[in-house]
Amino acid sequence: MSRVSMPPIERSTVRQPVDRRTALRGGLVASVAVAGAGMAGLGLTGCDTSPSAETLLAESLVPLVRSALADEGAARALIPVEPGYGAALRVVADQRAQHARALREEIIRLDQDVASTLDRPSASASPSASGSESAAPGMPPGSPSLAGLRADLGSASTQAHDLALSAGGYASGLTGSIAAAITSMREVQLA
Repeated sequence: MSRVSMPPIERSTVRQPVDRRTALRGGLVASVAVAGAGMAGLGLTGCDTSPSAETLLAESLVPLVRSALADEGAARALIPVEPGYGAALRVVADQRAQHARALREEIIRLDQDVASTLDRPSASASPSASGSESAAPGMPPGSPSLAGLRADLGSASTQAHDLALSAGGYASGLTGSIAAAITSMREVQLA
């Protein structure tokens, strides 16, 4: 019988086993490195405190809601003192109420925190144009007037138009259609 001998094993080809602690430590270091690189690549370093695009858009819609509610109130207040425009003022009031509702729903969708500010009075609220015009006959001074409501609608239309041009997506379409509706109310209903 002949004996078969094996070639000698070289030291360089034999690998030393890795103990469990070393493997876990290496895995932990690798995962922290990957997570850190991912966060840095995404800009999520924890230092970014600027508001999101949704928050900014929601904040830009708030003045439109307040304007719509003010226009609705002014139109309803003018119905008894402007009988020749009673039907038109009802249309304006109803449509501006719908505008406020649609804008509020979009703000709620975009940012709940901004939506919660809608029920608080505006800190920068200034008298509207409807209060600065001469009051309608039979109304106390400072009350809404038809000329003031027309001026307010003109301002609201311009504001909605400008936002439609700068916003994107649904908000752009919503504010664009509101701007068109307001212009129609002002130029057709209250002409």
